[in-house]
Amino acid sequence: MSSLLNRFQILGATVLSTCFATTTFAEAPVPIESISPVSEIEIEVQSQLETLQKALDDQDGYEDAREGQIRQSFGLLACLGQALAEHDEASVTKIQGPALRDAALQFQRKSTLEEAKAALEQVKLSVNGEATGEHSVDHPWNKLINMHPMMEEMNSRNSALLKVLRRPRGKPEEPVHATTWAILALAMQADTHEVKDEAMLPEWNKFSNEFREASLKLAESIRKKDGKEGRKWFDAANQSCDSCHEVFQ
Repeated sequence: MSSLLNRFQILGATVLSTCFATTTFAEAPVPIESISPVSEIEIEVQSQLETLQKALDDQDGYEDAREGQIRQSFGLLACLGQALAEHDEASVTKIQGPALRDAALQFQRKSTLEEAKAALEQVKLSVNGEATGEHSVDHPWNKLINMHPMMEEMNSRNSALLKVLRRPRGKPEEPVHATTWAILALAMQADTHEVKDEAMLPEWNKFSNEFREASLKLAESIRKKDGKEGRKWFDAANQSCDSCHEVFQ
């Protein structure tokens, strides 16, 4: 009971921003089980692991990729780790969610190649279920990935989703781009630093919820191999992004 109370106390805590207080989500505002099955999170974790391995093997290209794809991948892995940390069915995977999150967060914007490789090794240990040490389940969602790499990661999935929607085949990896959008939407909703006026927080939450719900409907349509319905929700997700950018510059 004390642990549960502590989690609700953290969830209700506030932090001061430059001009007002905003709520910090120590756990997702909706159950992770409603966002993605564990199997789809596993697929995305493996994909990002492969992306990072390839990127960090390219020593000459590290500086150019560090603040781009490398930063995006580590940030996304932190979000995926937190999603697994909170998932009620996380016991079905050997991936250690809290350890994965902490390993990914070892990478910083100015990390050297050696530091990035060290973080990746810790990521591998957590993915293989071999990480050690204490790793808390709770972690603020607005401290997992910065807004810019989050937006870039979201945008990078448009073409892949459109390709799937042209002819969905029911493959297990096909809805993963959409469920990844939905997971990133949780971090987006928690990161309210773009909201300069407290009165606009409901608007920020509305856009975040619309994007997340459209992403979930998109994933559901892809699983049903309904490309036409999926395209409707793909467009709705992108429209919510465009509308949000019109309000929050």
